[in-house]
Amino acid sequence: MRITGVETVIVAVPRREVATTSGRVSSYQLGVLVKVFTDEGWVGLGEAPDPAGAEVTKTIIDATEPLLVGEDPTNVEVLKKKLYAHYNLTHFHIHAACWALNGIDMALWDLVGRSCQKPLYQIWGGAFRKEIEYYGRVPVACPEEVGDRAAELAGEGFKTIYLKVGLDEEEDLARVRAIREAIGPKLKIRVDPNQSWQPHDAVRILRRMGEYGLEFVEQPVHMYNLDALTRVRQGVNVPIAAHESSWTMYDAVNVIKQGAADAIHVDPRFDAGFVGARITAGMAEAAGLPVIMHSFSELGVAQCAYMHLIASTPNFTLANQSGYRELADDVIKGGLMSFRDGCMTLPEKPGIGVELDQEKVNHYARYYQEHVKGQEAPDPWSSPQHKLMQYRRFFGY
Repeated sequence: MRITGVETVIVAVPRREVATTSGRVSSYQLGVLVKVFTDEGWVGLGEAPDPAGAEVTKTIIDATEPLLVGEDPTNVEVLKKKLYAHYNLTHFHIHAACWALNGIDMALWDLVGRSCQKPLYQIWGGAFRKEIEYYGRVPVACPEEVGDRAAELAGEGFKTIYLKVGLDEEEDLARVRAIREAIGPKLKIRVDPNQSWQPHDAVRILRRMGEYGLEFVEQPVHMYNLDALTRVRQGVNVPIAAHESSWTMYDAVNVIKQGAADAIHVDPRFDAGFVGARITAGMAEAAGLPVIMHSFSELGVAQCAYMHLIASTPNFTLANQSGYRELADDVIKGGLMSFRDGCMTLPEKPGIGVELDQEKVNHYARYYQEHVKGQEAPDPWSSPQHKLMQYRRFFGY
């Protein structure tokens, strides 16, 4: 089996409501869909997010075609190293390219599964779980609205509630209090300041928040300051989860050696693909740490690919991140997949286990071209509070 071509298309799929994340505000989810074709008729599917911009991501993926044509797609790791070496040698920073190249990595693994007629979780050693647990995300709002949304998610069966914090200490405390009052003592709460706290602030705030029974806090201080992350962990009773500090397996080994975290986020898009993510998870398992899947609000192709990773890795024992619940539609056959009690069911078909609904792909590709391309999303960091958060994160004051 040999690769004969690579094809990409950008789609803009509507959300159920306008989403405000740590990066943008939008009413749609962008994704770059990838097809890798072979001479035996198998077609591998992949999906890449757009943090660097959908057009940039598409351009990077399209440029891989001359490097891939004629190659055996089952040599996944060899080809991935070839692509990464190419982009390093051409001075394209690996953190800029990895999000795009993961779309190729995903499509190659899909081809491996399809050609073997096995779902990916079986290729990767079998399933430790077939119901994949996720948390429910509460958008930042007034405490009353936050409490209402948390109660709604709890009513749908989500057992872990997630909230962004880091803008204002008293408002953050009021929101966390509202969540705890709304969901009762048994469900879990985790918060994410996105690196915005200084170490002394993190210790003070988490000692106050701790009374509401936090499951953990995600990346409270700057990603490059492992000494600070360690000091915070030693100074509070709230468990610490590393995210930006453990983007790659090379970062994660330092987090583990330094004892800087109680849990580690993994994401193949940062971590040299699926094998890199599995290496990180393996190191964490050896250190006795659980891992959590990070999300860019995937469409169905990537959502299912990451479910195979979660299923086949033993220490994905906590609720994972996903923005899939917030989509209004999808581009896979069968439409939107459903959550039950905060979980999604692992696909059982070969490879990733999904097929594209080409009519919907065409529709949302046209929507992107006619309504989204070239239009800047509203800036979520335009308020003084958000700008302060960014200054604290990147400049340390």
